[in-house]
Amino acid sequence: MKKSISFFIVLLIFSTKLIAQLPGLPGLANWKVTEPLYQYNMTIVAKLNMDGTQLINQLDLVGAFVGGTCRGVSGLIYVASAKSFYAYLTVFSNSPGETITFYLYNSANLKTSKVSKTINFLPNEHLGDLFQSYSIAEPTLNNKADILSFDFLNIKSTSSAISTGLVNLSISESNSLANLTPVYTLSKGATLLKSRLAQSSGSAAYSFTAPVVYEVLSEDESTLSSYTVNVTKSPDPVMFYKKDEVCSNLGAIKIVSKREGNTVQLSLNGNPMASKQISNGEAVFLNLKSGTYVATLGADYKIIVIKSL
Repeated sequence: MKKSISFFIVLLIFSTKLIAQLPGLPGLANWKVTEPLYQYNMTIVAKLNMDGTQLINQLDLVGAFVGGTCRGVSGLIYVASAKSFYAYLTVFSNSPGETITFYLYNSANLKTSKVSKTINFLPNEHLGDLFQSYSIAEPTLNNKADILSFDFLNIKSTSSAISTGLVNLSISESNSLANLTPVYTLSKGATLLKSRLAQSSGSAAYSFTAPVVYEVLSEDESTLSSYTVNVTKSPDPVMFYKKDEVCSNLGAIKIVSKREGNTVQLSLNGNPMASKQISNGEAVFLNLKSGTYVATLGADYKIIVIKSL
């Protein structure tokens, strides 16, 4: 609390000196506040954005106005722990419910913009913090915080479903759940967070052996959504091939599968006759006479008729 108060005091002194050097900013008559005239105040921790770009110059300003009267003004302070620039704005009033209009000043191009979004004054109200700052932007930033798509790098999911707060994925059983790199798309301008740390699509691998919880922070930081990602394995398709008996060359059956080490059972005319393990992705049965065979791998099986040609 003391740290926040110190920020406001330092910024107020800084802003007062700065405004004295910038009389009559474009479109505004006066960016000075006569604080003793007002009984109440509210405070705002904000990020400033003009024309789609965050303002990051300490000479940039935000002004709060009621009509043509300035009720608050702030420059920017860099907060190293959050790696961003913030305005610590105090707004003054004698009348709860007054409509507060914001103006932004970009020192790089000497441009002033009126912000279309307004707020109503509430005594002792505080808006925003370093994690979810209040957005003062023109044009207004996006307030949606949704995961639009979610997959894994170089792995095609066999099924995918995204609903409110939930992502369910299934991938091939041949893939390990312990080392998967998420690739995803979000609402415009939104940020994906894991343990409150910003993520980047396709850049880091994590374990998904258990459900993983993410948060999505909207572009304007007003909306924070939580999503749980569940990943399961689906069986790989088993491929069955045969070669018929031709003259003196006996037939063959080949089973191709990613279930390395699993056992294939082969029966002839209903009687078990041989078994082999999947090795290097296949199991091959040679020297087979004509007849009706059944090859079984787990729950998958195939009736295979070898003919004598």
